[in-house]
Amino acid sequence: MSRDEWNALVEEARASDMLKLAAAHGAQLTRYGHSGEYVGPCPVCGTGRDRFSINTEKRFFNCRVCGKGGHGPVDLEMFLGGCDFVEAIKRLTNATSLSRQRLPAAKNPEAAAAHERERERDEQEQHETASWLWAQRRPAVGSPVERYLRECRKYFGVIPLTIAYLPARGEHPHAMIGAFALPNEIDPGELGAPLTVRSVHLTKLLADGSDRIREENGKIIVARPLGLPIAISSITDGLSLAITEGIEDALAYRAAGFAAWAAGSAPFIPALAESIPDYLTTVIVEQHNDPDQKAQRAVARLKELLRERQVRNNERPLEIIVREATA
Repeated sequence: MSRDEWNALVEEARASDMLKLAAAHGAQLTRYGHSGEYVGPCPVCGTGRDRFSINTEKRFFNCRVCGKGGHGPVDLEMFLGGCDFVEAIKRLTNATSLSRQRLPAAKNPEAAAAHERERERDEQEQHETASWLWAQRRPAVGSPVERYLRECRKYFGVIPLTIAYLPARGEHPHAMIGAFALPNEIDPGELGAPLTVRSVHLTKLLADGSDRIREENGKIIVARPLGLPIAISSITDGLSLAITEGIEDALAYRAAGFAAWAAGSAPFIPALAESIPDYLTTVIVEQHNDPDQKAQRAVARLKELLRERQVRNNERPLEIIVREATA
């Protein structure tokens, strides 16, 4: 196959309809607003009802749980079909062979390298967006965030500096923004503002802060958390740590005197194993009983990873306590 013929196939593949492609993989998407965005459950991880999205105007897709996204139908087929670049081109163009035989990815290293560079650029853009959003934050005190936490969630303690208020902008509503970052302890037991933020969690709020917006995309994560937590309170001499999915649950543990981290979503719980200090004596994990068992599997995987840690001489193994969430 000549270079011109190959390029023609690539262009044909890139012209494919992303919504039809997603539907062919079982995606059930509905239009959200007037932005050209369609949301629904992710065909790969099956999580939630709005975690997977396709923006037909920007030709961008993203799964906030898988932490993967990309541009155009070729990337989408690679993600949904679990295939390489060449196989995606074949599937999208209905080509049964290239040069009369299957062309392995190694035969086109330039295309594979270009795709990897594009994927890295996409991820970098997401992290830059998250950093920019965090830079736009305002103090939570005196904002709709404080009213939401006080009146709706009944939390009356100090609001940590890892949580802030993101004012409404254009079509984007008011939000509580939480930073995924390494804990920055400025004094014993006191968390300071994170030094570096490359991923954020947004809880969309009503304008007056009386409640959060309770719809399918009411909570979103911008950029992969990279195994980092939303630190809610510092680890103390008690050497125990509570891990929850949501910020609100972690605040409840803080109010009860526990060190607490929020993972943002169940699938991100196992990755926290990399950030959990090895000097802890006890880890408490709050587990939701999901019908699809995703939360249960995430907690089980975290336990496995923590159990794999080597126990030092004369030290007892880490105690892992799983508590069922009450709501």
